[in-house]
Amino acid sequence: MAHIPIQERDTIAALRQAVKRSDNEAQKTRIRAIISLKEGKTRTYVAQSFVVSRTSVISWITLYNEGGTDALKLGVGGRPEGNPKWDTVVFENLAKEIDKGGYWSVPRMRQWLKEHHKKDVPEQTVWYRMRQLNYSYKSARPHPVQGNKERQAAFKKGGLPHFWSR
Repeated sequence: MAHIPIQERDTIAALRQAVKRSDNEAQKTRIRAIISLKEGKTRTYVAQSFVVSRTSVISWITLYNEGGTDALKLGVGGRPEGNPKWDTVVFENLAKEIDKGGYWSVPRMRQWLKEHHKKDVPEQTVWYRMRQLNYSYKSARPHPVQGNKERQAAFKKGGLPHFWSR
């Protein structure tokens, strides 16, 4: 990896003031790492001290060089609109429908939610919420079309197939 020098943007004293002014813990950590580097610590030492990878330290240097301490602020992340809150009644209604019988796949459950509640719920959310309601996922298992009936009977009785014998 090429050595990226830290630009002389701020003095160590100015960086310490930036730590005090910041309300973002991730930014404070990153500024402290830059301070350590400016004080002569190695990147490996800084990575170990802050329990991060050397790659993270190098990316912090790059961010600092490009945009100063403001660039070291951690973004909020996540969805701009926030995490959707799903009404539990929707899933309870789905559970009542499932209890009527039939085969219910996750895509079929999503379709039912779209048709009856006008909700476009992600597959993972449907699976997770139905698990919370004590429904379990059953996956299809392969069934051999042609099998050795004798070996199947021996296996059912607790006997081992010949290739497992000594």
